[in-house]
Amino acid sequence: MGRIELYFDVISPYSWIAFEALTKLNEKWNIEIQLKPFYLGEVMKRSGSRPPALVKAKGIFMVADLDRSSKYWGIPLNPCPEFMRWMKTYTTEDAQKVLLTLQKNQPELLEAAAREFWLRLWSRGQKIFEKNDLLEVLKTIGARDIEGTLTESKSSEVANLLEENISTAVDQGAFGAPWIVVHDDNGDEHYIFGSDRMHHIADILSLPLLSKI
Repeated sequence: MGRIELYFDVISPYSWIAFEALTKLNEKWNIEIQLKPFYLGEVMKRSGSRPPALVKAKGIFMVADLDRSSKYWGIPLNPCPEFMRWMKTYTTEDAQKVLLTLQKNQPELLEAAAREFWLRLWSRGQKIFEKNDLLEVLKTIGARDIEGTLTESKSSEVANLLEENISTAVDQGAFGAPWIVVHDDNGDEHYIFGSDRMHHIADILSLPLLSKI
């Protein structure tokens, strides 16, 4: 049976769409999906890419595209007017490190934490960048040892985990998020970019091509 690796950053609304789409499709597919938090800013820097929202035509297109895609998958996406200002001021590196810390110590909370970050930033118009934001997310999902989790998220061990995910994705050819690696039954890897290639994933893994569930 094949498996999927989803490299993502909670700054990316398309990562949220891919996450929810794969989660819903996997109710029928029932395959292994491994979440791989990485830092999109560094991926773009190393690959020579740039955020699509900073390209005027792409930014205009994204507004309608995100609206269509989120409605299709039943995602309550509501872009915040402050997002562009926040993007120039903050990064999601700390949030991604919190996710990696949870993946290491409380893996059962990883999906809930990622979803809560997306809900805050892309649905409720709340920040996810500073310590109080991270504390609120951890409290909301019922994490244990919240202060300890935040402290460990700043450790060299977690920094190395983040670097491993970044470098692996970039070596594979990643330039944005979501970056999806599909491992087929023969052990071959197939690289997918974006949230709108679910039919390709189904075809590679010989799974039924399902739409929304």
